[in-house]
Amino acid sequence: METMINNEDLYAYMFRAKGLSGRLANKLCKLNLSFESILKTDLDFLYLDNILREASESVHEEKDLVKLKTIKETVLTEENELREEAKIFYANLLRENIHWTHLTKKDYPFRLKNIGDPPLMFFYKGRLPQEDRPSVAIVGARECSPYGEKTARMFARELSSAGVQIISGMARGIDGISQRGSISVGGNTFGVLGCGVDVIYPEDNKDLFIDILKDGGIISEFNPGTEPFRTYFPSRNRIISGLSDVVLVVEARKRSGTYITVTQALDQGREVFAVPGRITDALSDGCNNLIAAGAEIAVGSKVIIDDLKNKGFKYVNGTFDISHKRNPSFDSEHDDKCIKQFDNKDIVDDSNNDSDNTSINTLENQIYNLLLQNELSLDAIYRALGDEYSIEDLSISLVELEMDGKIVKTGSRYFALS
Repeated sequence: METMINNEDLYAYMFRAKGLSGRLANKLCKLNLSFESILKTDLDFLYLDNILREASESVHEEKDLVKLKTIKETVLTEENELREEAKIFYANLLRENIHWTHLTKKDYPFRLKNIGDPPLMFFYKGRLPQEDRPSVAIVGARECSPYGEKTARMFARELSSAGVQIISGMARGIDGISQRGSISVGGNTFGVLGCGVDVIYPEDNKDLFIDILKDGGIISEFNPGTEPFRTYFPSRNRIISGLSDVVLVVEARKRSGTYITVTQALDQGREVFAVPGRITDALSDGCNNLIAAGAEIAVGSKVIIDDLKNKGFKYVNGTFDISHKRNPSFDSEHDDKCIKQFDNKDIVDDSNNDSDNTSINTLENQIYNLLLQNELSLDAIYRALGDEYSIEDLSISLVELEMDGKIVKTGSRYFALS
């Protein structure tokens, strides 16, 4: 538990409150700039000296520099008010037994820090995943089949028994099943939410919420008290894959929110495994298509364990190195009082997003025509198409275009095959 609030915590809050993105903040932090030192740094000098330009392919855009300078000036102008606001914010976190970390803190997960757009700050209850132990994200359909349920539970139990940390989104279906499977064998699992860490969603996951906190953690980049909204979940998914070494898709429809996690994972250089299924089963369409497009075939936990061993994790006597103690500070009674339950099935539901409707086809055509003209990143495509489509829509369509062999991704950019 945090025992004091230092200046860097306060400035991290100030910059975040005024709109500094995690992407740009991370580039600055990699230049050994603390949040406090940004206020004392000549940003024009950094820009003109090409330091920022070398740190990011997009930060050289004039509007990025203008935005950064504007945020800095706002923080300087409102520093006293923001400082008091930050103190109240952190005091509330301490009172509710909520931890926090940000990009300049030593406990910020190195896996997450190395993705393209890490959260500037995030919050957690319980603890964070251990850095020296492998982590696997298990994701899939909310409305899963008995086959998917059995498979998710099997992988979670076997991987957890081998010392692998399980990361997922605590959603209905595959997510929650895999996390319960991990807990059933004494494993460690971490739930990444599209709402505040003190909000239980869905409501029937209250038991899972409490069980995870006994020896794992609940994580979110959204302020405590934030209720779940559809637009938050694609952002949440990049953290699920970002905290993981491998992403395993157990069951998914051809068009589903699971594809967002896959897209994020590929952007982050993560290995993607998919569980094959019957070609006549709509819930296996997504996995089978991913395999056809090059995803690794997950026919058992051994192939994933072998992949993790190849990544350099120590594996002895049938298990990865396990050297942690049960969280002694966990107090289920206290934590139960500091959380609220929230249930609205209309907020987010990707179980039926498999229709090949006209709007989706139109979007894919628009993206393809854009890429015929130039190689573009996801952010650039989003800016080019304005506010008509969400990042979620774009991510799904990009995966579809890749699997159809119409586009190819190199690094963070896509280009069309004419």
